Amino acid sequence: MSHDQLASADLRNIPAADEGDSGDSEIVGRGPHGELLFNAEWARHPTNAELSGYLPPDPPDGWGLVECKTVPGDRVDDCIEIDQYPHGSHLAAAVRQAAWQFRVRPPRKGGKELVGSWVRILIDYSFDRPGSGSQ
Repeated sequence: MSHDQLASADLRNIPAADEGDSGDSEIVGRGPHGELLFNAEWARHPTNAELSGYLPPDPPDGWGLVECKTVPGDRVDDCIEIDQYPHGSHLAAAVRQAAWQFRVRPPRKGGKELVGSWVRILIDYSFDRPGSGSQ
């Protein structure tokens, strides 16, 4: 190994997570009013109990996608339904209604929390049903 290779492999030369842009949240598009939209980063994943009370009867496997505004306390508000699969499944509505319980960290840029920014939240639903296993 050359001197340069050895120096580049030295762990002391790797920047800390809070230096530069390495801790910045991922921008995934634009929010409902043209503001930056970030991927949500969970402070705590929602439990099945928190999600299940908002599901339609006999829900299909699928997902619901919403966009929400971050507020203090790792919370979200003003959520809007964006998409769902399967279409017409009401899974996006279930995510929107359950969102008041979510714990989502505000996006970060340059080490600063951006409370009030919009985040995208995707919830995947998979249900174990009797007889649904492969034979």
